[in-house]
Amino acid sequence: MDFSTTAINVLVLVALAIPGFLLVKTKLVKAKAIPYFSAVLLYVCQPFLSLQSFLKVEYSTKILAGMGWTFLISVITQLGLFVILWAVFKRKFDNPEITTHLEGEGYFGDKITNDPLLQAQIAGTAQGRAYRAVVNLATFGNVGFFGVPLLTLLFPLNPEAVVYSAVYVCAMNMMGWSIGVYILTGNKKFMSVKKALINPPTLTLLIALPLFFAGVTLAKMPMEIGKIIGYFGDMTAPMCMIILGMRFGAQPLKSMFTDWRNYLASFVKLIVFPVVVFLILWPLPLDYMLKVTLVIMSAMPSATNTLNFAELYGADKKTSANTILLSTIFSILTIPLIMLLLSVWK
Repeated sequence: MDFSTTAINVLVLVALAIPGFLLVKTKLVKAKAIPYFSAVLLYVCQPFLSLQSFLKVEYSTKILAGMGWTFLISVITQLGLFVILWAVFKRKFDNPEITTHLEGEGYFGDKITNDPLLQAQIAGTAQGRAYRAVVNLATFGNVGFFGVPLLTLLFPLNPEAVVYSAVYVCAMNMMGWSIGVYILTGNKKFMSVKKALINPPTLTLLIALPLFFAGVTLAKMPMEIGKIIGYFGDMTAPMCMIILGMRFGAQPLKSMFTDWRNYLASFVKLIVFPVVVFLILWPLPLDYMLKVTLVIMSAMPSATNTLNFAELYGADKKTSANTILLSTIFSILTIPLIMLLLSVWK
């Protein structure tokens, strides 16, 4: 697929964010309602899209092997990058105990102080929290809410790509709820094995895999059931981008461009990571569609999960939100460039 075709598809996807942006800017929808829209996307639309993709492909040992390779390679590459970034930035991390104390006193809210020593401590802690967020933002991509709809647009005749991406999403969620949450907060108590293993993507796999192994496809199902699955699955891309547009509308756009850490995380996530994955996969005798899926998944903008975790556990929301939005803007150019790089495999 050439640069222009990919760019047009990415732009089409991003254009779907405009209604969400306008809804928030005109105050027809309040920013505090965004999590409710996200819940519909996470618990309804995306699971049905993954299920729909599984039901479009016939069982084969080739696809089953591809799923295994997807899980293995996605874990190795993401974990490898995560460890490298942790080693680079760990000395800049904040002290969780000090952070908890300052947050409890309200200094990360509206409270201010004239004490220069305390001001310096607050500023240093804020920077440490930002570096924790950078590790997650540069590693974990928006593979479920952006990657899966994009693969559907780019490869409508290759549903196995979305099957592989569903496995990738599960692998990322497992790491996000464990090491991701730990690094972001500095507190092991927030790590959740239960949530790492029991979440919408993994539960969808538990439903889809038996059907896949049994050879059940949409063509073999009652037409009415297939329509229901299709309706909800087709909602994924529009809903995902509408929510992203809402986040753009709720965030002061100027703040995205004033912190160099936002650019650093975006550069690693959009350029360095996919290029490294490309070089790792190049000599491997794997299926072309499998390799393309892995590279595209690695080239996705920063994951919205990082912002969700930050909101849930009181971590750095500003850096998370700004990097997610900035990396999404840059991905309009970088994803077509990565697709252009993939053309050497043909």
